[in-house]
Amino acid sequence: MRADAQTTVTLFRGNILVNTLMNDRARALFVLAAFYLHHGGTAEGRPGLTVGALKDLCVRLGLCSRGRCEAMLALLRAGGYFAPAPHDDRRRRPLVPTAKLVALQVERWRGHFAAIAKVLPEAQRHLAALDDPAFVRDFMLALGDGFVGGFRVLTHTPDLALFAERNAGIPILFALALEGGEEGPFPPAVPVHLSINRLATQFAVSRKHVLTLLRDAEVAGLLVRGPEPDRVMLLPRVRDGLEQFFAAVFLYFSGCAAQALSTSRADAAEPVG
Repeated sequence: MRADAQTTVTLFRGNILVNTLMNDRARALFVLAAFYLHHGGTAEGRPGLTVGALKDLCVRLGLCSRGRCEAMLALLRAGGYFAPAPHDDRRRRPLVPTAKLVALQVERWRGHFAAIAKVLPEAQRHLAALDDPAFVRDFMLALGDGFVGGFRVLTHTPDLALFAERNAGIPILFALALEGGEEGPFPPAVPVHLSINRLATQFAVSRKHVLTLLRDAEVAGLLVRGPEPDRVMLLPRVRDGLEQFFAAVFLYFSGCAAQALSTSRADAAEPVG
C-alpha cells in the first residue's frame, strides 16, 4: 500500500487550468475512456476515438458534460497528448493518443504493478508485459470494459468519496498517510506531520482548498487535527477505507491484466492468413 501510494504522489501532475475543468479522478477516467474508444470500445455502436464518440461516452458514464469534454480534449491536444489520425471519411475526425500519453500511462502502471507484486506474485508477469504493445492495448480495453460495465472503486470505499471528488484529494490523503514513515504501519495510526503550504504547492491547489478538504474530512469523522497545530491523525474509518481502496485496485488491476495477458497471447498464437 505504501509503495502504491508513493507512486501516485510521485507521478501526480497538477495543473491549475486543467483542475478548473475536472478533478484528477475524472481526468484519469477521461483518459481511460479515450483509450477505450481508440482501441475498439464503442460509443453509440461506432468504434474509434472521435470528439463526438468521447462526448457520448463521457455523458453516458456521468464523467462530465459534452462542453467540458470538448474543452478538456482541446487542452490535452494542445499539450501533445492527442493528435489527429489519418482518415478517409470527411464526416469523421478520428484522434489517436500520442506516444507521450501512452508512455505516461505505462509509467504509472509500472509503479502500480511493482507494488501489487509484493502481495500478488503474478503481477511480475504483468509488469514485464507492459513492454508489449498488444498487452497494453488489451489491458486498456479490459480496464475500460470493467468501468463501462459498472465497476467503481468507490463502491467498495465510500468513506474515501469525500477525497476522491476533490482536486488532488486522494494524492493529498496518500501524502498524509506517507508521513507515517516506513518504520510504522500503513496507514499510520498516530498523528503525522501536516504542512498546508507544502501540500498546496506539491499538488497545485490553493491553501484554502487544502484547508477546506481537511475541515470537511474532520466534520465527516475521517481525521482529526492536532494535538499540535502541525499534526493530523487519520481516524479508523479512513484507515479502513484506504485498505479497502488498495485491495479493490490491486484485485481489479490484476484481474484485467490476467485477462489482457491471455488475450494478447491468444492473438499472437493465431496463424496469419
